[in-house]
Amino acid sequence: MNNLRNLQARRQFLKKVAATSVMGCGIAAMNGKLGLMGNAMAAAGDYGNLSDYKALVCIFLYGGSDSFNMFVPTEQARYDNYINSRGNLAIDKDTLLMPLVDAGFGFNTNMSNCNEFYNNGKLAVVSNVGNLITPVTREHYQNNKAIPADLFAHNHQQEQWLKGISSQPSSIVSSGWGGRMADLLIEANNGAELPPTFSLNGSNHWLPGNASTPLTLNPNFGLTPMSFMDVKNGGNQNSARADTLAQILALQRTHALEQQAAIATARGIDASGALLSALEQNENFNTPYNSGSKLGAQLRMVARLIAGQSDLNMQRQIFFVGMGGWDTHDNQAIRFDSLVSELDQGLADFYATLEEIGKQDQVTSFTASDFGRTLTINGDGSDHGWGGHYMVLGGAVNGGQLLGQLPSYLTGADDDAGDKGRVIPEMSINQFGASLGQWMGLSNSDLSEIFPDLANFDSSWQDEFSLFI
Repeated sequence: MNNLRNLQARRQFLKKVAATSVMGCGIAAMNGKLGLMGNAMAAAGDYGNLSDYKALVCIFLYGGSDSFNMFVPTEQARYDNYINSRGNLAIDKDTLLMPLVDAGFGFNTNMSNCNEFYNNGKLAVVSNVGNLITPVTREHYQNNKAIPADLFAHNHQQEQWLKGISSQPSSIVSSGWGGRMADLLIEANNGAELPPTFSLNGSNHWLPGNASTPLTLNPNFGLTPMSFMDVKNGGNQNSARADTLAQILALQRTHALEQQAAIATARGIDASGALLSALEQNENFNTPYNSGSKLGAQLRMVARLIAGQSDLNMQRQIFFVGMGGWDTHDNQAIRFDSLVSELDQGLADFYATLEEIGKQDQVTSFTASDFGRTLTINGDGSDHGWGGHYMVLGGAVNGGQLLGQLPSYLTGADDDAGDKGRVIPEMSINQFGASLGQWMGLSNSDLSEIFPDLANFDSSWQDEFSLFI
């Protein structure tokens, strides 16, 4: 009977090891590509000498954000078109928050923090960005010439936006442009036990690389240690278990896959310890966060990871957070105000925390979404559109400016793909993403590999698109 109990106990122990060796967040899995990360480091550009620290934060607005009501045109002709197209969705010009310097638009009244960031030169608005393979006109669209597949469909456009390659079927592209950046920047984190990519919103298409695997954390508590081996809280018994597992993993194995699995698990355990330590040391901030905001919880955890970058030996970090609810087909007036308020406050709290830890000039955050929405109203909401406006926030941002041209806001005009006010993008995701990659320190040749469709656009955009100081 004792032998049976011992056997059952050993089985339970091994099951726990197998179930929790990835720490609930995929740490061990990051090594599962059997040396591809090391190969990427060898093949990457010379980024091992990057001594400065930089982080990029993607804030993805799931559902297709109606940015035409975040940033409203104020030039009279455009505003008249806006009023005629939007109907009951139109916002009264008198309620807008006006930038100190005339920008041709005003902020939604629920975006007071973003308006202040803009006035202080910390936030730029990038006009009319969208999914493009090559520059498109109304005639091109109507003749289906070089148009991305499955426009206006949530899942496909989320995938294409985040993968950044629209000229190929998205199913054959396994990586996102955030992950492809990370593949090349791994060398900057010389000696780091963790990947440079972190998701606070589950799996997504932006962070997986061809050689690197992102780390997914719970935004509320980050990482939970394996309770049966938690030395800090479990005493000698847990210490003995940890030592036993370490000895098992250190055994030499003849089968290559078994050896790699053991190495990956051991690295995962070591990396989780480093991450837990960094999070514990950066748990408290003076900046309060809205306790009911899911976006706020994600951004606060990002701030903790940024505060621990030195402990984690990281010179480059890339983060993904997400906010749902932006598919405002109905009841938009009420729903939109709440969404915009939460976004505005989340950005303000996050930036205040970065100032608290002295990292505001080293972190750039940007918004993205499935697509923009239609200018026309469908009753009490708007439908799936194409181009939209996005924000870039950070101490290094050349803020206080509108980059790109506002559309005409007139349905049936040259910048309308049809007759519902689906605005044709002026700037591609490739150009938008490449400008962020330049700030991260990537070369033009590497950016061309990350964004293959970038070659379809005139390179003059690099001179005109002065997003950073």
